[in-house]
Amino acid sequence: MQDNSSEKLVRAVGFWGLVAMCINAVVGSGVFLLPTESYKLLGPFSLWAPLIFALPVFILVLCFAEAASHFSEPGGAYLYAKTAFGDFIGFETGWMNWLARVTSLAALSNGFVVSLARIFPSLGTPVARAAVIVGSLAILTAIHYVGVKYGAASIYVFTLGKLIPLVGFIVVALIAWKHNPIPASMHLPGPGTDWSGAALFMLFAYAGFENMGVPAGEFRNPRKELPRALLVGTLAIAAIYVLAQLGAMSALPDLSKTATPIADAAAALIGSTGAIIVTLGALLSMAGTNSGTVLEGSRMLYAISLGRPRLRALSYVHPSFRTPSVAIIIHVIFATALALGGSFAKLAMLSAVARLTTYLFTCAAVPRLRKLNEGFQTPTLVLPILGTLISLALFFTLNAFNFIAAAIALAVGAVIFVVSPPTTDSTPS
Repeated sequence: MQDNSSEKLVRAVGFWGLVAMCINAVVGSGVFLLPTESYKLLGPFSLWAPLIFALPVFILVLCFAEAASHFSEPGGAYLYAKTAFGDFIGFETGWMNWLARVTSLAALSNGFVVSLARIFPSLGTPVARAAVIVGSLAILTAIHYVGVKYGAASIYVFTLGKLIPLVGFIVVALIAWKHNPIPASMHLPGPGTDWSGAALFMLFAYAGFENMGVPAGEFRNPRKELPRALLVGTLAIAAIYVLAQLGAMSALPDLSKTATPIADAAAALIGSTGAIIVTLGALLSMAGTNSGTVLEGSRMLYAISLGRPRLRALSYVHPSFRTPSVAIIIHVIFATALALGGSFAKLAMLSAVARLTTYLFTCAAVPRLRKLNEGFQTPTLVLPILGTLISLALFFTLNAFNFIAAAIALAVGAVIFVVSPPTTDSTPS
């Protein structure tokens, strides 16, 4: 039986809001760096990388869409794994998902300061950096604290803010068409190409969709609308990535020579003003992703605390704002501490490692979840099996350090599980 405290939440987000949240969750700062990183790995053939690697991502998305169609409660992957495999696996999945969210929020907070310092160099000092991190996260905390409709509205605004300069760049680049990168892209990279590295990089460029089901308790009709929003949003994201890669390669023949491909391509097309506009888009992109992460991460803490007396404080819902206010504050406090003490690259890698558990157990749970009720369903069991294999393959790309980090994180989650047992079985029927 589901804990009735989830009924205190407000269902305020509809279909198009979910599509915007999906795009916001995935299209973060990475899209502004994606063309260069993929070009370094695959050369001119990288033109096709966003399209080719969208296929395994879409398999994962279909698995998450099917799992989401069976639930209207908050929790996402935690709920899917718990229902299919029991409370322990569910808790570990939720715990790792929260770690992915809190480290992602910390990483992008660092990235936000770095990008902002390119416009205002004085913000690069340690004191100013700390002030920007704390201040930006405090603002997002306040927005999400006072109501989900305000938090969702901030996501819509940031999503629009990041898409306008990005789509504008794509249109200008394709109209200008300074170079034609297509002929060179038709040749496969030579021997020694790091295909596994390219696959891991591109798959993580599409990451973020897996968190869409976490705040399902605040969506109007999640069982029907969330699967459709995941599919529509992912198709839109793939189109943006493909066209951004094409636009950048048409403006700059050799993307390996730039660290900020979209901004430099915009500068090559319309001057320094274009670079500034794109940089502002990148800032809005990171702010929007951070806003979504505050929403999703706090709701995961809320979900895993339901029915656990020793974690009862995390499931507190503010009587006036109808938000899990304690979970929001705890989530942001941890993220702030990590942001102040870590770097973007290290925190981003920790987030990526923690995310793999979410992929694996959701895909593996789909066959069992089909017995719950009628919902969105992919043909046969081929896609859930493929999704599970893709998730396992990603695990095997981790180096020894990342394996150890994942093992330690899982061990900490197991300890928390043991010391905070549930009072009743809260698996939804």
